[in-house]
Amino acid sequence: MCGRNERRDEHSPRRNGEIEEAGERMKMKSSGEAGLKVCGVIVLICAVAAFCVYILPMLKTFHVWRQQQLAGQKYMDSLTEKGFQVWAARTQKYLSNFSPTNWALVEEAVPSDLKELKIVGIYPESSNSIDYVWMSGFEHTMLIVERLTNGQFQFTAVYNDESNRVIWPK
Repeated sequence: MCGRNERRDEHSPRRNGEIEEAGERMKMKSSGEAGLKVCGVIVLICAVAAFCVYILPMLKTFHVWRQQQLAGQKYMDSLTEKGFQVWAARTQKYLSNFSPTNWALVEEAVPSDLKELKIVGIYPESSNSIDYVWMSGFEHTMLIVERLTNGQFQFTAVYNDESNRVIWPK
């Protein structure tokens, strides 16, 4: 029973047994919180590890691809009339060696001056067309040089799968 000056709060223990029981409840609550914190740290470490192992390399790959595309776009946009003549002569050489059984000139066959431009492949599309490729796969960035029936050459800049334009003759 409560004395006259004593108030008993139902949440505050009064006797020794009640005090010990309250202490045990607090310990259980603290250990539960610590367990949750440890689990949270483990989940965070796993998320960071997954990001570093899976996501980061993909982002680097996409960055390299984008740099390839930009190199091709920049070069194609900077071509001058003299440049078109050089490309026409180079294409004429490749077309004269065209064979329907040899559709792809492998990377080793890419001359060093074209490698400096970051061109990764040279692909004959037909007996009248050569693709100079900066990027293939998901997206395509290439310069298509096509010999027309009148013997002249048409240059088409393919910036990506959705965007291309004839850059010569203008």
